[in-house]
Amino acid sequence: MDPPVDPTTGGQPGSDGSTSTSGTTTSNPGLDSTTGDPPVVCGDDVLEGDETCDGTDLGDATCLTEGFDRGTLACAADCTRLDTSLCVAADCGNDSIEGNELCDGSDLAGATCLTEGFDSGVLACAADCASYDASSCGECGNVIVEEGEPCDGLALLGETCVSQGFDSGEVACLPDCSGFDTAGCGTCGNGLRDGDEMCDGVDLGGETCLSQGLGAGDLGCFASCQYSFTGCELASGVLLTVRTNDAVLRAFDPTTLTFSDVGPLGVAYDFGEVAYDTTTGTLWMLDGRPIEALYTVDLGTGAASLVGVHGIEDLFGLTHDPTTNTLFGSGESPSGFYSMNTMTGAATLIGDPAIAADGLTYDSMRDQIVGLAAGSGTMFSIDRMTGAPTVLSDEGFVDNCGLAYDPFSDMYWAIDWSGNVYRYDPTLAYTRTLELSGQGAHDGFTYVQGFAP
Repeated sequence: MDPPVDPTTGGQPGSDGSTSTSGTTTSNPGLDSTTGDPPVVCGDDVLEGDETCDGTDLGDATCLTEGFDRGTLACAADCTRLDTSLCVAADCGNDSIEGNELCDGSDLAGATCLTEGFDSGVLACAADCASYDASSCGECGNVIVEEGEPCDGLALLGETCVSQGFDSGEVACLPDCSGFDTAGCGTCGNGLRDGDEMCDGVDLGGETCLSQGLGAGDLGCFASCQYSFTGCELASGVLLTVRTNDAVLRAFDPTTLTFSDVGPLGVAYDFGEVAYDTTTGTLWMLDGRPIEALYTVDLGTGAASLVGVHGIEDLFGLTHDPTTNTLFGSGESPSGFYSMNTMTGAATLIGDPAIAADGLTYDSMRDQIVGLAAGSGTMFSIDRMTGAPTVLSDEGFVDNCGLAYDPFSDMYWAIDWSGNVYRYDPTLAYTRTLELSGQGAHDGFTYVQGFAP
């Protein structure tokens, strides 16, 4: 039986869609002769068949998917490959942000430590240009000095008013940790009372002899910017000492030669000294044994408060020098002349007088530090800078003692463990007079003007 005839062509249909007439087959040009699908045409902007791309049709490919950072991806003319000639790879380290770089070297796109949540410092770019390096940024207020911060709160890295170019006062850190606050610093000698200066030249801060508890007269100012009372009228005062058997602070009236009790120290006291600071009204007490410490003493009650342990055995002498605002101490074994830290109680050796000063005082009339040696009874002045001694007198034996200068009468007074009270006259070559005996063991002596027990 013959195959059916295609009525449109008169030929017989083939299995691939072609028709034949009189034994001749004709192909359909719109179909792939192999698959029967439409043919693949490169250049029609349609990705098809085994094409990698076609014109503008790149599928999902971009410069980024091909490992570059920016640029324009294209398709090769034969549709077999992608053309990356217009893609650009970022060059990390050229100080220019490219592609998907977050930053590059000095190019931070405006970012700073502040924009990244810190308070100070210098922001940098990480080596891979993909993140910021905030290791040099700081957080002000955590009392830790970080990169870019000169200070933070109480953390001053040893800076002081002196290191900042001033003479005195307390330096602080600015609230934003950007620098030092020197408002509390002072320059002694500029004629203006600043920092912690009591006075400066004629600037006395409104103070007078009367306001300082003295009589009439002219209050002055030392070159050290501490008050000078040499122009003030003096009023009589008392000498304070400690009775050693019960550690009671006592007042001795040099005009009547009588004692009155102030009150118990409340701490152990064995060989020591008391010293009055006229610039602050502070009574200091030094214990050479057994605690080996520096104290302040309440003038109203006699109660002692620990400042700190100096740790030097037989540190027996103590006085305050208002011209340098220094608390000086003296030791017996070994002999030594020290400056005392009024904040910690620590003692710093200045020099060795080679004479053990058991009693120590400041003579405001002659502006000298004077010591009295127990045993030999040698009285000598001490160089503030070196500790070197200059003998003033040798009046014979005195027991462990305290020494005080009375500016009202221009006399020196000493009291010792044998219960003796002596007076030394500096206008008569420091000759000694025994004023009292049999008073029981005492140690330490200092003059306090206008004191009323």
